Amino acid sequence: MPRFLLLLLSVFAVILALLPSCQTLRFYGQAIGGQAEILRKSRLNEQVRADPASRPALRDQLAAVEGIRHFASDHLSLPGEASYGKYADLGRQHVVWVLYAAPEFSLEAKTWRYPAVGKMDYRGYFRERDTVALSGQLRSDGYDVFVGGVDAYSTLGWFHDPVLNTFVNYPDIDLAETIFHELTHRKVFRRGDTVFNESLANTVAEEGVKRWLRHEGRLADLMKYEQRLVRRREFYREIDRSRWNLEKLYASGQSAPAMRQKKVAILAKLRDQFRVLQRRWGGRGLEAWLAQDINNGHIVSLKIYAEQMPVFEDLLKRCDGNLDLFFKQAGHLKLPKK
Repeated sequence: MPRFLLLLLSVFAVILALLPSCQTLRFYGQAIGGQAEILRKSRLNEQVRADPASRPALRDQLAAVEGIRHFASDHLSLPGEASYGKYADLGRQHVVWVLYAAPEFSLEAKTWRYPAVGKMDYRGYFRERDTVALSGQLRSDGYDVFVGGVDAYSTLGWFHDPVLNTFVNYPDIDLAETIFHELTHRKVFRRGDTVFNESLANTVAEEGVKRWLRHEGRLADLMKYEQRLVRRREFYREIDRSRWNLEKLYASGQSAPAMRQKKVAILAKLRDQFRVLQRRWGGRGLEAWLAQDINNGHIVSLKIYAEQMPVFEDLLKRCDGNLDLFFKQAGHLKLPKK
């Protein structure tokens, strides 16, 4: 048996021995299998690029990855040398499927506890059918649920994460943003605090892309990226406005039928605002959000990733852009409650 599988199985064998329920055993069983598959299928980027069977486009993307991860190490104080030196083709569109859930009249995310990382505001599976099964169970229990495919995740330094087919074909700016985000999790991770971890990673990813584009002399692309960030903030402002209205409604003490009716109206208005943004942006963007029924699960998923970004952006300014100092202070930062 390969050494990495022995390590993986030994680590998880200890975890499994401490977990009592059959459902928990099944969850960690699929986690072992999914992570083992990634490690088993991983090959050095150089080997993939030298393989005559590799597509030219894949070779080009892996070359781009090499530049991005070295920039992360050399200029962003991120552990770029420790990850993304290998490539794995999993033969599927997403690496995992993640579920977010909240009660019908609350924006308090349902949480799950995990060994080593603590409480987290979502549940992820390597098989889509497992996520769908859990979502059905939670809906029957009265939860609003959102399920989405995820293309990349970090093992937080337990393993050297590879590039995956699920995101290797991203445009290079999105590729860089993804890699900087995931490397931030490896750099700084606060146990049991999803909002802290994701807001920090988003902040570093955006700042990293801007510095990378400036370093590459791609000033036109930098301008376009900054315009994208403006649109992203406009999107989040609409989410925040709806979230505030929903939280006010849920705290009002009204009857369930009355809250249900007003909730529908608030979320309908959010969809209308998305259409306004889409027209302002030239008729593109937000198609996925307009094609689905938005619920508390969707709001929770966005809250996790953006709620505390302004705090980290302010910290970066107070550190005069010094990322070494920023990461040191971020590790001890106490976030304001919202």
